[in-house]
Amino acid sequence: MRRRKARQQQLRQRSSFAPLRRWTIQRASGVGVVCGLVAILIAGLFSTSRAGLLYPYAALLVVTALCGASILWITAFDIRDRGTSGRMRPIRGFDLAFGFALLLPSLYALSLVWPLLAL
Repeated sequence: MRRRKARQQQLRQRSSFAPLRRWTIQRASGVGVVCGLVAILIAGLFSTSRAGLLYPYAALLVVTALCGASILWITAFDIRDRGTSGRMRPIRGFDLAFGFALLLPSLYALSLVWPLLAL
């Protein structure tokens, strides 16, 4: 029991100095959903082939994909540090599903737009 408590305290101390400590799954999901919805609205209401909206649309897709990837990254490190007990498995599964739900469609849409970007 002492080892476990010491390890948890050590993890808390180590993570308190992390520069990205404030970036959480909740913030990543909020930003990712908002950017994804705005990208869907831009694609649905306007023509993304117009040069004026193509780059903001691609930027929104990149931000959405990064948010999905960061959710997966945070979840992976959280599983490594804290493990998965019986009560945490559904939450971890939801986090993984949500991360992939943000990452995969945005990467697919970005792959469709990438040839038009001329980068």
